[in-house]
Amino acid sequence: MKFSRKKGLAAAVLLSLLTAGGTVSAERMDITLDDGIRMALERNYDIEESAADLDSAYWGLREARRNGGPKVSWSSGAARVGGKAYEDWSHNGLYSNQFSMTMPLYSGGRVENNIKAAELGLSGAELILERTKQNIRDVVSSDYYNILKCRSEVEVYQESVNNLQAHLDNVNSKLRAGVVAQKDVLSSEVSLAQEKLQLVTATNNLRVATATFNNDVGLPTETETVPREQLKYELYNFTLPECDEYAMLHRPDLFQKHYNLQQKKAEMEAAKSGMRPKVDAAVSRNIGGSSPFKTDSVNSDSWSAGINLNWDIWDSGIAAAQVNRKKAAVHRAEAELKDMINDVKLDVHTAYLNMRAAEENINTMSEALAKAQEDYRIEVVRYNAGVGTNLEVMDAEKKLVSAKGDYISALYKYNISKANLDTAMGVPVDLDVEPYRQAMENSEKKGE
Repeated sequence: MKFSRKKGLAAAVLLSLLTAGGTVSAERMDITLDDGIRMALERNYDIEESAADLDSAYWGLREARRNGGPKVSWSSGAARVGGKAYEDWSHNGLYSNQFSMTMPLYSGGRVENNIKAAELGLSGAELILERTKQNIRDVVSSDYYNILKCRSEVEVYQESVNNLQAHLDNVNSKLRAGVVAQKDVLSSEVSLAQEKLQLVTATNNLRVATATFNNDVGLPTETETVPREQLKYELYNFTLPECDEYAMLHRPDLFQKHYNLQQKKAEMEAAKSGMRPKVDAAVSRNIGGSSPFKTDSVNSDSWSAGINLNWDIWDSGIAAAQVNRKKAAVHRAEAELKDMINDVKLDVHTAYLNMRAAEENINTMSEALAKAQEDYRIEVVRYNAGVGTNLEVMDAEKKLVSAKGDYISALYKYNISKANLDTAMGVPVDLDVEPYRQAMENSEKKGE
């Protein structure tokens, strides 16, 4: 994800003042997921690019509308003149000025359809900007949940190291009392070293996840970003058909494809104007004289007002070729729309099924974790009572760590899948898609 460097720098300065009491370096920042999404939306380059496309589409519409209005032009010239036509002209030079105004009365549908195409393009740009924001929200959500997962894994391995250290101390006490063998100490030390290695790896993963999140929201990578939330399970009540229906009614990029199809059809109709006559109203005024804007040349003094008709009866097939090219663009837009409908359905199904699978794993791993915790407790009690072995304690500890990791992974996948499902369904960030959908449906009905 790309973010604005200027805004990122400003944010870094503000962050340093807020979190470090005016110090020059960014330190710690407690943050929620909503905070991260808001910061990313304010600083992301992708949004700036989409906003620039929206601005371009706006001015394209202004241009299309102005093409239907009057145009006033002025041309001026200065020349040396001579010959019989100027025998009565007592000057060597002649200055001329022509003022004209034209206004299209009938353009064969070019002006009207270009305006319609520009309006559709502007709506499409607004929808793409919204979709860009939704994708950014998805990326930041993934980053945030990854931090939560990595932090939970660090806590698991830290707890495991603490447990193994306490167990090693207990084994050493038993060794000094002569009730266990030296191999119990060695195996406990090996397990503790292995778990410390896992803790170092998990801590590094957390640092990388935090730096990635900081980069995507526009914070300095060295910022100690601390999420205020925890990985948790919240029931999702919607069914797959309901999610499908919502996506079909709210995905902005899907409606952009609808608008794009209508835009291509309007452009095709505009191209057909090349086969039709054009009628313009025209007014002109000509003056000439021995100096600029002087009117002492009678032959150059004239005006006209009327209507001009222009019709390319034969253009060697240029207009027909242009229409066929636009028709091919319409066919492509139709194919893109059908492809997008399939992609939306696939996105929703994939995210939904992944979420439900993770949900089942949460329930399964919750039970497995409870059993692993009880098994570890029993093995520790048995070992302390002298009826269990050190190997059984180590094995129970590994299973407990594994069960905790699997439970954390299931929670992480569930939350990630929920975020992906929101994106697949087109859950809005800023823009209400309903007016665009209604306008599109009304436009399609009129075209029937």
